[in-house]
Formats: sequence, structure tokens, C-alpha cells
Amino acid sequence: MSNAASMRKLGKARLAGLLLAVLATQAFAAQPTAAVPVHVRTIVAAPWQDTLRVLARVESADHTTLAAPLTGRVVGPFLAPGEVTAGAIVARVAVPGLPAEIHAAQANAALAATDLRRQQHLARRGLVARQSLDRARVQLQQADAALRALQRQDAQSVLRAPFAGTLGYLVSAGTVVYRGTPVATLLGRGQPWARAELTPRQARHVTPGMTVLWHAGDLRGSAVVRSLGQSARSAGMVPVYVALPASSALLPGQWLRLYFALPRAPAWRVPDAAVVWRGAHSEVFVLRNGHARAVPVQVLAARAGASWVRGALGNPAQVIVAGSTRLQDGVAVAVRP
Repeated sequence: MSNAASMRKLGKARLAGLLLAVLATQAFAAQPTAAVPVHVRTIVAAPWQDTLRVLARVESADHTTLAAPLTGRVVGPFLAPGEVTAGAIVARVAVPGLPAEIHAAQANAALAATDLRRQQHLARRGLVARQSLDRARVQLQQADAALRALQRQDAQSVLRAPFAGTLGYLVSAGTVVYRGTPVATLLGRGQPWARAELTPRQARHVTPGMTVLWHAGDLRGSAVVRSLGQSARSAGMVPVYVALPASSALLPGQWLRLYFALPRAPAWRVPDAAVVWRGAHSEVFVLRNGHARAVPVQVLAARAGASWVRGALGNPAQVIVAGSTRLQDGVAVAVRP
């Protein structure tokens, strides 16, 4: 047999083998994939009430500490130790460079006002475009806003006595302090209160008159929100003041934990095994038309072997509570009793 004939025969054999391999692969792919056995539980949404837990410190007119609101140098006027009236200026924290910044901002605002008047005069004579007048007006607004921000910071640097009492200084004039450094103490008479700091998002759920629970060691009780701060200038946090009973055994300076009951919202209570964590994200598999579908969820709380979650599970929902760790989105499943 010639070499050419041998090569043709070998090529036909290889082609036949390749064709058989392709047919075998297609036949294997056509076979149905075995369904993953799972256990399912039907759940319905139920009201969920989250609780905001924050630390608070007990303060009182009997004893309070005045702390530096900003980082800077403590300057006068320093009062003589002893009795002071409510609202008296105890000290001021001078921020380096702030007076110069305020002076520059005042000059900038005056210049912007002069330029606006000039542009208005020229506009009445038809010598400048409307766009130039609008630009001058915006520049004046920006300059005034920058000046007011610096003036508010300067006003915040003043420490005042919140009530009448006996004053005692903890630092001397000229001391450099950081924000939160104790500057003076004030002794007086009055009811105790607790001061906590919340993020602006948390503070949206808190209103004056709301009842809160507090816990400090073996002491427990309830209190009422008295007021909320009107700004978040203190490290981006909003101060919240809670009035405590006059008969409370809590002492000024003592730390306690406050519990704020947030508004109710629907959620689902599922077994812990139903929640699958993938990195920082969590999901729950639900049964839909014989397949497992992954639904992203937010875990609100976990206790006693169950988790409260929020997500688009459906109501009611058939949640896969066993076998979920072996699942992928869309895989066929077989429900076991």
C-alpha cells in the first residue's frame, strides 16, 4: 500500500474518532442534571422593630465638666473660682489662624459686594452682559457663606456655664487643648440627664418625648428624650439629651447603655442555616418553579438560631433552609420532606 493511501486511511480513522467523541459529549450534555435535595419552609413577613443601642454618659447640674469644643489654646476671660451665673463666659478656645481667616473672609465679602454694585451700575447703563451681573451676585453669596461658616466656628469656641454653680478650672490660661479636653468643672443643683451622640442617620429616628430604656450594670430603668442637638459639628455626631428620674441611683460621670425602639417595619424570620454569606454580602435561596433563586438580603439581627432579614423574598416565600450552601442561582432542586 502506498504512503498516500496509508495517510488517507489514517485521516479517516481520526475523523471517525473525533465524530464519536462529539456525539458522546452531546449525549452526556443532553442527560438531565441531578436535582439537589433541599428542605423548604414557608415563611411570611412579620413586623420587626429594631433597637438602636448607644452609650451615654450621665451628667447633672450637681456636677458637670466643660470640655474644649475645638482644638486650640485656652484664653480668657478667666473668672475667679467660685460662684458663677448661668450663661457666664467661662473661657474661650482660640483656634490658630482663625482670626486671620475671618478678617480675610470679611475683606473678600466686602470686595464681592463692591464688585456687585459696580456690575449693577454698569448693567443699568447697558455696558455689561447679564451673565457678568449674575456671576458677581454668585461670588457675593459664596463669600458671605464662607464668612458665616468661620463666624459660627468662632462662636462655637466660647465656653459658657450651662447653669449657676461653683466653678473650678482644670487648666491654666494659655494651655493648648484638643477637642474634648476637660477645661473646667461646675457644681450646682438639678436633675440628672444622659448625653449620647448619634449619627445623623440614627438621629432621624429619634424624637423628643420618645421613651427609652437604659441599663447600667445591675441598674435598669426608663427615661424620656428631652432634646436633640441642631447640628452635627461635634465630629459629625448629633448630641441627644435624655432626662433621667430625679430618684435615679445613677451618678454623674457614669456610663450607661440606652435602647431606642425604632419604628416597626416588615421583615422575615428565617433559620440561620438559610442565610448564605458570600464575603460581606448575604443571600437567601427561595424555591421558584423547581429552581433555587438567590435573593440578596440584609441581616437585621440574629438570635436563638434564627435571623431577621429584609429583602425581596415574596410574601409568603418558600425558603430553602437546608442544603443552601451547595446551591447556585438557578440550579434545579428536589424538595425533601
